[in-house]
Amino acid sequence: MRIVIRLYGPLAKYGQQADLHELNISPNLSLNGLIEFLNIPSSAIAFMVVNGVKTNINYLLQENDTVKVFPWVAGG
Repeated sequence: MRIVIRLYGPLAKYGQQADLHELNISPNLSLNGLIEFLNIPSSAIAFMVVNGVKTNINYLLQENDTVKVFPWVAGG
């Protein structure tokens, strides 16, 4: 099953060099499973968006989903 993923900010180091990249994943994989597959610490993630909608970690990915993963930010 194919999805497109974009990892923002410091999370980009867990993906490929391109901003957007395609992944082939197993059917019935949740966002949580995707995060584990990519070895991203869940504490580093502020929120995730699938197809333009903020989604919880239990969402089951579908063919051709576009996933965006955003880190926590700090500033002052």
